Amino acid sequence: MRTRTTATSRARFLPPPPKSSLLGATKQGTFLGMKLSDKEATILATAELRAQAPIEVLQKESGYREHIVRHALRRLREREIIRPLPVINLHQIGFSVYNVFFSSVAQGKTARQSLVRSLVSSPEVMWVGEFGGEYHFGVAFCAKRPAHVIDFLHGISRKHKDVFHEKAVSLTISSTLYPRRYLTSRKLSVEPIHIRYTNEPVEVDELDMQVLGALSTFGDLSHRQLASKVKVPLSTLELRIRKLRERKVIVGDIYVVSPSKFERQSYKLLIYTKGIDPDLSKKMHAFCSQHPDVVYLFECFGVWGFEMGVEVPAQEDVSVIMQEVYEAFGSAVTNIKLLTKFRYPKVRWFPEV
Repeated sequence: MRTRTTATSRARFLPPPPKSSLLGATKQGTFLGMKLSDKEATILATAELRAQAPIEVLQKESGYREHIVRHALRRLREREIIRPLPVINLHQIGFSVYNVFFSSVAQGKTARQSLVRSLVSSPEVMWVGEFGGEYHFGVAFCAKRPAHVIDFLHGISRKHKDVFHEKAVSLTISSTLYPRRYLTSRKLSVEPIHIRYTNEPVEVDELDMQVLGALSTFGDLSHRQLASKVKVPLSTLELRIRKLRERKVIVGDIYVVSPSKFERQSYKLLIYTKGIDPDLSKKMHAFCSQHPDVVYLFECFGVWGFEMGVEVPAQEDVSVIMQEVYEAFGSAVTNIKLLTKFRYPKVRWFPEV
């Protein structure tokens, strides 16, 4: 069956994710927690990109006993520093992710709040960010056709006049999550998780979409609890999940991390590049995989070539990283724009469709 994305097929039983999943949902420079202990940092580094790894693997690599690893992960979840989620390859099921960044001339708190509500309430919008820097807002819109993005932008423009004062749109063609190497000096076997655009998407039906939506919203529930949410037998749910993994729709399991709760600030670098060079992509990935403060890299088709996520103790550290990028890539990088993450009113890893 082909997936229907009409209003009648949306999985409306799924509420928004808990506030604990909002990455860096604090004002700049305001921290909600204390430093991680060396033990917690090492265990987190071991587990973050392989949340389903056997405890024996995490025990061996971290160097801590089994009960210590279990206790540390439980405490990190209780303190809302981590939250388990599957990594879903949206490209594999025919979706594209369009990143829309814009500045608004809307004046006043009421107008701003109204705009944010409109963005958050759109089911196809996966995240909404408020930034400091070149752009005030950013949204990730998930769609199968560009026409859906245009309709969304027109709808926002009609409802909120003069909202798109400055705007830029980019299409994500690959996403890579890197282990947080700044957490520990130990050598770990953790590999980055890489998702890339495909020309041969697989077919999924409405139940598959509901299962994926439930996994993305209730990642910390057991399969039995998820089956109850989706209203299917446990055996049906587990069969669907296994098939989705086999077909590379679900490509991994991670702990989503809130760095603001252990004294790290999050920034996004928009990296402008000269031309289109596949070799540059390889070099950029090599740079990111070795840099301890880089946590993700999105390769884009649009105004800029890459979006790089960094987490650092202080804002001045970002300038150092930007200079390192310029020095590493020379004239291939023409400009870097810095966005400071103030707040995420909405974060999902899968659309509400």
